[in-house]
This record gives sequence, C-alpha cells and structure tokens, in this order.
Amino acid sequence: MGRPKKIKGLGDAIATVTDALGIEQCDGCKSRQEKLNKLLPFGLKDLTDEQKEYLQNFFATQHDELTPQEQKELIGIYFDVYQIKPFVPCTGCSGVWKSIIKKLKKLDYEN
Repeated sequence: MGRPKKIKGLGDAIATVTDALGIEQCDGCKSRQEKLNKLLPFGLKDLTDEQKEYLQNFFATQHDELTPQEQKELIGIYFDVYQIKPFVPCTGCSGVWKSIIKKLKKLDYEN
C-alpha cells in the first residue's frame, strides 16, 4: 500500500472514502472533487517567498499603528494562507487586527 496523498479538502476526503469502498471515480466525480476542495479546503496554504519576506520585515519592527498599506498586505496574506473568503475588516478595530497579527505570527515565516 502506497503512502496516502495529502487531503486538500472535502473532495479528497470523499474520494478517499469512495476509493476505500471500491467505487471508481468517473469524470463527473473528479470534477466535483476539485470543486469541493476549492469550496471547503482543509488546513493552511504554504506562504510564498514574498509573503515570508513581508512578514519577516513586518515583525522585525515595532508597530503602534498599522498604515492602510500594512493593513492591505496583512489581510491579503491572512485571507490567502488561511483560505478565508475575503471580507472587509473594521480598519479601526484593534481587536480584529490583534487577532489577525497573532495568527500570522504563528506561521512559519522564518524559513
């Protein structure tokens, strides 16, 4: 038995179960698998080199306030990596930004 592939989303999870039950996928199944993976992804996407560099530079300095450009960059990385449907956060709400920054700090941006 080979090494199982990484499950990217709901489509892969369903395909794993149907494969285990001996149900072969048709072209329609494969198409639904891809759509479900995009609709309901699992886990985090890897940071790009540019995102890593931005976070390294950002966290290397102290920030009492975020500029609109910093907000735009940070929220873009957050939406991309956490695979969250974009929304417009309250730009003046420090609690929202503290939460986003806390989650971004947990990412492996040093490597």
